[in-house]
Amino acid sequence: MTMLLLLFLLLISPNLVLSLNQEGLHLQKIKESFDDPDEALSNWSNRDDTPCNWYGIKCDPVTASVYSVDLSHTNIAGPFPTLLCNFQNLSFISLFNNSINSSLPEEISACVNLQHLNLAQNLLVGPLPSSLSNIPNLLHLDLSGNNFSGHIPASFGRFPRLMVLSLVGNLFNGMIPSFLGNISTLKQLNLAYNPFAPSQIPPELGNLTHLEVLWMTQCNQVGQIPDSLGRLQSLLNLDLAENNLHGLIPKGITNLSNVVQIELYGNSLSGGLPTGMSNLKVLRRLDASKNYLNGTIPEELCTLSLESLFLNENRFEGTLPKSIAKSPNLYILWLSDNRLIGELPKELGMNSLLESIDVSKNQFSGNIPANLCTKGSLQELLLISNMFTGQIPKNLGHCSSLITIEMMDNRLTGEVPPALWGLPRVYLLNLARNLFSGEISTIIQGASSLIVLLISENRFTGNIPDEIGLVENLNKFSGSDNQLTGPLPASLMKLTQLTMLDLHNNALFGELPSGFRSLKELNELNLGNNEFSGKIPVEIGSLTTLDDLDLSRNLFSGNIPLELQNLKLIRLNLSNNYFTGDLPPFYDKEIYRDSFLGNPDLCGDLLNLCPRSSSEAKKQCFVWFIRSIFVLTGLIFVVGVGWIYSKYRNR
Repeated sequence: MTMLLLLFLLLISPNLVLSLNQEGLHLQKIKESFDDPDEALSNWSNRDDTPCNWYGIKCDPVTASVYSVDLSHTNIAGPFPTLLCNFQNLSFISLFNNSINSSLPEEISACVNLQHLNLAQNLLVGPLPSSLSNIPNLLHLDLSGNNFSGHIPASFGRFPRLMVLSLVGNLFNGMIPSFLGNISTLKQLNLAYNPFAPSQIPPELGNLTHLEVLWMTQCNQVGQIPDSLGRLQSLLNLDLAENNLHGLIPKGITNLSNVVQIELYGNSLSGGLPTGMSNLKVLRRLDASKNYLNGTIPEELCTLSLESLFLNENRFEGTLPKSIAKSPNLYILWLSDNRLIGELPKELGMNSLLESIDVSKNQFSGNIPANLCTKGSLQELLLISNMFTGQIPKNLGHCSSLITIEMMDNRLTGEVPPALWGLPRVYLLNLARNLFSGEISTIIQGASSLIVLLISENRFTGNIPDEIGLVENLNKFSGSDNQLTGPLPASLMKLTQLTMLDLHNNALFGELPSGFRSLKELNELNLGNNEFSGKIPVEIGSLTTLDDLDLSRNLFSGNIPLELQNLKLIRLNLSNNYFTGDLPPFYDKEIYRDSFLGNPDLCGDLLNLCPRSSSEAKKQCFVWFIRSIFVLTGLIFVVGVGWIYSKYRNR
């Protein structure tokens, strides 16, 4: 009878809680406190005996007590659930990447068995609870990506076992405290991207002999790098980038025998790189860019098995040691904006999977190394503003991995390897301001990713190939100041994404093709100083995005289309052509005078636009005199006839 009654109660009350344990009940209350728009907690059912099979919950297999709550990436919102601290065996809490809000309560210290607390990427505000250090077994504390503010509590210097302290990306505005150097168990100290008060890096951080990661990017640190950091023998990653540090890089840095990565970019460091860099046997990534470092690049640095070397935007001088080319791991080499001279090592690219090289704005000379893409991995080749000579190596034309090629402002000569024009992944090809000759290859039709083509100020000849119209993603084409001939290809009108077409100072001729109305994104059209003839296509007046139009110094004739008045131009130049007829009224203003000079048969109110000789003026006056006589005679005749008619009727 009892069993039947129980069955009856279950049938009429399906939500009746009969056996959910206490931790499950606590979790039910926590669920009620959260906004759960994605229903991530939908299987948290009170019909279960325990919560052990619920989403994000892990239990001890013997005692069924909860030891882990991981609700990362669930889009839940609400305050931190202090009820979790009633779970006696709870050692792991992660609410990473949600909308946990309000302040973090001091009561969190009741989570006495907690070892891992990750509340990163939430909406927590206010000061840090000083009681956090009272959690005796806490090993991992990550509060990054919130809106905590104020000072780091003094109690944080008393964590007994903490190994990871991550406070990245908050609003802390006090100084980085020296007592952090007392957390002797720390392996990671991550303080980056906080608006700390300007202060020096505490020398006491050098006491953290177990530290593996020191991350202090954008922490408003000033002064010199303390030499005491050289005592961090376990350090793998030192990141002091984008602060206001100045002075020399301390010699002690070379004692970091286990360091793999050093990031010092974006400071005001000066002097040379310290001697002893060869001690850093496992260093793979060094970024000291955007400083005021000078001297030569040390040979001992280049003998390391570096993966990436960023020394750009400094004041280094001298030559690049040839040993850099022997590194089997080098994939990024950025040395731009220095004062380096000499030739690039010929073996560069032979021994490693080189992906990116930028030596722009130096004084490098000689030939471009032929082996840069030997391993077939080169993506970026940036050689802008140097003194490189000779031809582009032919094998670069077969480097299908290339994405960016910038060789502007050098002394390169000869023809561009035909295959280079058609590399399928290149989106930027900049060969401007060199001494290149020859023609644009028809192979350019294979450049399916090309967006920007800059070849101005060279000696290119021949026609612009029709195949350029097949480069459907082309956005900018600048080929000015060359010796290009022939008509403007009609296929250019297929480039519907084109925003700039600049071909001034060439020897192009013929009439402009029809189809300009398809270039709806065009901002700049400069065809000045060529030999184009015929009329301006009326369609140009429909290009509502056009703000720069230059057709000057050509052989255009006929009337200027009235449709050009529809354009909202910042710059207009139609001077030195053979236009005739009246100037469109909108442009018949003083501010446009220079835009139309040198068109002797163009008429308008602007002075000197339609000059007449004195004989022409007299002839025009005579014509008007004769017309006036005829009009007056006709008027007298009409009046006379009317008078005679009225007299006749009166009789």
